Amino acid sequence: SDSSKEMEVDVEQSPVSSPVKQNGMVVEVAGPCVIQYKDKKNREKDKKVKNDCYCWICHHTGKMLCCERCPRVFHIKCVPLNDEPDEDWVCPCCAHVEECKKQGDKSKCCRTNLAKMLPHALDRMSSSGTEAFQQPVTTDVAPNYFDFVNYPMDMGTLRQKAKAGVWTCTQNFLDETRWILHNCIIFNGGKSRLTALARTVYNVCQHEMLEINLCPDCFLNSCTADKDWFTRPCKKQHRLVWAKLRGFPFWPAKVLQRQGQQIDVRFFGQHERAWVHESNTLDISEEPPAGNRNKESGSNRTGAEEEMNRYIDHLKKANKWPIDASKIKEERDEDEED
Repeated sequence: SDSSKEMEVDVEQSPVSSPVKQNGMVVEVAGPCVIQYKDKKNREKDKKVKNDCYCWICHHTGKMLCCERCPRVFHIKCVPLNDEPDEDWVCPCCAHVEECKKQGDKSKCCRTNLAKMLPHALDRMSSSGTEAFQQPVTTDVAPNYFDFVNYPMDMGTLRQKAKAGVWTCTQNFLDETRWILHNCIIFNGGKSRLTALARTVYNVCQHEMLEINLCPDCFLNSCTADKDWFTRPCKKQHRLVWAKLRGFPFWPAKVLQRQGQQIDVRFFGQHERAWVHESNTLDISEEPPAGNRNKESGSNRTGAEEEMNRYIDHLKKANKWPIDASKIKEERDEDEED
C-alpha cells in the first residue's frame, strides 16, 4: 500500500478492477467500471476526454452512463432514470449550463459579473485547513493519485478560471467545485479528515452561490472595503421594513427574499440576518409602535436608523425612492418561479 501525510490514503488495488481498501475499510463497488456509449463517435471522443470511473452521485463504480459533454458518469438509478436513454445523453450539470447560455445576460448573474464575484467567494472558501486544496495534487505527494482521479480540481485552478470568466452561472461554478469533494471521497474515503474539510469547502461554496443568486449587488458591495456598503442601492429593489424579533424592538431592515409568510431580512446597523413572519413587519413608511425604544437598544437603533436614512438618500439620488411596490412584486414572482 501507499500512503502520505497529505492525502491520508491507504489504497491497495486499482478501483476499476477490484474493491478498494481505504482507511482500513473496503469501499462498496459494483464491479468493473463500464462506460456506455451510443455510437462509435463518442468512443473516439473519450480518447481525448477521459471519463471518470465513479458515479457523480454515490461515488461508487459499476455500470455507468456517460455524459456526452463532460467527464461525469452516473449509475442509471442515481440520475435517476427508469431505462437507458436511446440517444446521446447529457447530464443535469451540463443541461443547466446550456440553459444558462440561452439566458445570457438575462440571467441574474452574467459571465462578466461572476468574474468579479467568484474570486471573493473563493477567498471565503479558503479558510484555515484548506491548504491541501489550494494547488493541484502532484505525484510527488500521492504517486498513485491519477490511478483513481481522472479530472483533478483545486481552488487555484478554480481561481484562474474565475478570473478568465469561464462560468456562465453560479450552478456551473458549484458543480466544478464539487470535483474537489468528489475526488477527495474517491481517493481518501468518505470518513477521512481531508474529506470532511472538502465538504466544508463545498458547503461554504453553496452558501456563497446562494448569496450571489439572492442579490449580486449586495454580495459584491459586501466584499468591498467601503464601510458604508450597506447604503449602496442595488439593481434589485429591496423592500424596506420595520421587523421585530422576540425580545427586541422593531428594527429597520431590507427584505432579501420571502417564502410564503416568512421573510428573510438583513437589519441595518449590524447587518445581521433573520427570518421574520410577515405579521411581525411594517412597511418603513409607517411609524413603529409607540414605546418601541428602550435604554439598551436606543443608541444602536439610532445608528441603524441613520444608516437606513443614508440608504434612502442614495435611493432618492438614483430616482429609486419611493420604492415601486409593483416592481418588487414582479421580482418576487420571478424568484418564486425560479
